[in-house]
Amino acid sequence: MPVFVALIIGPLLLLCGLLTVDAFGVLRAKQHADDLSVEAARAAQQAIDPAQAIPGTAFVADPAGASAAARRYLAKTKVSGTVTVTDGGRTVTVTVTSRYHATFWPKTFSVTATSSAALLHGITQPDR
Repeated sequence: MPVFVALIIGPLLLLCGLLTVDAFGVLRAKQHADDLSVEAARAAQQAIDPAQAIPGTAFVADPAGASAAARRYLAKTKVSGTVTVTDGGRTVTVTVTSRYHATFWPKTFSVTATSSAALLHGITQPDR
C-alpha cells in the first residue's frame, strides 16, 4: 500500500504543480491586460478638445483624438482593444483583449480587461 501511494502521489503533485504554473500565467496575463487598459484610457484622456479648452468653455476629450491616442498605445503594446468615448467626451472606456499560451496545457486562454478614465478638472474639487 505505501508503494502504491508513493507511485500515485508523486505524479499527482507534479501535475498539480504544472497546472499551477499555467493558472498563475493566466492571472498574470489578466493583470497585464488590466494595466494596459488603464494606461490606454489615461493616454486617451490626454487628447483634450483644444477648441473648448483654450477659451475655457469645457475640458473634454476630443473623441477622434482620444480614440486614436488609445489605439496608438495599444498598437505599441501589441494587443487589441476597443475604445469608447462617452459622457460628452468626459469618459473614455478601453477594453483590452489579450492571450496567454499555456506552458503545460495544449490551450490558449483569452483574457479581457476594461478600464475607464474620467476627465476632471478643478482646483478644489472636480468641475462637471
